[in-house]
Amino acid sequence: MTGHTRQAATVCALRDGENGVEVLMCRRVSSARFMGGAWVFPGGAVDAADAAVGPELLAGVADDTMRPWVAAALRELAEEVQVWITDPPTILERPELPAGHGAVFAAAARAGRRLDGSGLVYFANWVTPAALPRRFDTRFFAVAVDAGVTPHPDPVELAGAEWLTPEDALARAASGEWHLPFPTVRTLQRLSGWRSAADAVEGLRHTDVVPIQPRLRVSDGGQVEIVVPGEDGFDDLSDEAPDAVALLAAAGSAASPETRPAVGGSDEG
Repeated sequence: MTGHTRQAATVCALRDGENGVEVLMCRRVSSARFMGGAWVFPGGAVDAADAAVGPELLAGVADDTMRPWVAAALRELAEEVQVWITDPPTILERPELPAGHGAVFAAAARAGRRLDGSGLVYFANWVTPAALPRRFDTRFFAVAVDAGVTPHPDPVELAGAEWLTPEDALARAASGEWHLPFPTVRTLQRLSGWRSAADAVEGLRHTDVVPIQPRLRVSDGGQVEIVVPGEDGFDDLSDEAPDAVALLAAAGSAASPETRPAVGGSDEG
């Protein structure tokens, strides 16, 4: 990995629905500087408040090195869509969130609760290609929640939130209705086909997580392609891809959804 990367966390909240396992997805406002208009999972950069959180505010995390990522995942879930995972559980009567860094943890503490990371499973690590100037080292988590959980999206960051099956989300992307970042597509593929949210989380628990840092290339047709380790041609590419970066810069927001090499997440941090 080269260059500076920001630590970030993304959480796939899963529930049992009428047509199978559903995942909570959010649409970023179109005016967002990063991934505007994209459908993503709740998440964002790890900030100073997350790094400072101890067991008195965050329960269920045995590995102290993982604590900032878990804290960020749970904080973003509460901030962005008002889904609170706490010990004891939080019953949300109405959407309400105090402003300011660390406000989620303080609000939970005032209610006699701690954010609870015991149900989160770390199952993937995506790193933005080294050739790009804006880079994230993002850890992906999954958690099962009650079927009745209702999201309340933050209107400043999000244009909406929706529960749907991973298969439906992929179909919307294939039809051009939705823009999904590349890691989000790959994650939805992994979340497809499970019988229940609990089964999905348990299955992901046994993942041997290896960081995935894609490389870029320009196809004969002039399109930017993303290649991940293990795919044909990956070893023939370098981390530097000036032609691909120049093409993306020229295309700007018009770059096709399938080829935008951004790490999934719903916040630039």
